[in-house]
Amino acid sequence: MDKKGVSIMIGYVLLIAGIIVISAVVYTWMRSYVPRPTPECPDGVSLFIEDAVCKNEGESLYTINLSIKNNGRFVVDGYFIKATNNPDQDIATLDISESIKSGGNAQAGIVLFSGGNLSPGGKAIKAIYDLSFKTYLIEITPIKYEVIEGKNRLIICGDAKIKEKINCPEEAIF
Repeated sequence: MDKKGVSIMIGYVLLIAGIIVISAVVYTWMRSYVPRPTPECPDGVSLFIEDAVCKNEGESLYTINLSIKNNGRFVVDGYFIKATNNPDQDIATLDISESIKSGGNAQAGIVLFSGGNLSPGGKAIKAIYDLSFKTYLIEITPIKYEVIEGKNRLIICGDAKIKEKINCPEEAIF
């Protein structure tokens, strides 16, 4: 009779161990489905276009000179820049980051400021873009890099997006 009690106890121990293993697997699986909070840009991030000048260089070549200043409270590392070649379009959809001539470095659709980042209230960055189309609107969305969980993460500041209408001349001015 002693053997019968031991086999029942081993059965309970195996049952509880199996339940613990199954619950650990289910917990790990379910944890991957819980969304993590997305990093957000602080409220004080802001860029300002001090000056935007478009010049017609002739033969469908336009040069845009932008003076970009950080009038926010936080450091900005770069920006997304888009333009539109349609005067009736209110949303810029053409990525012009690769057309930058000076004032920054283009990397995968992002323009990073020359010399690092742009400090709050610092000197305005002058960026020059050479485009093959007449531009009517420019949209700039600031970005920041922050260390989150030991990794350098890109944060897009969509709430700080700015738009600037551009007036490009029809005729080349020499």
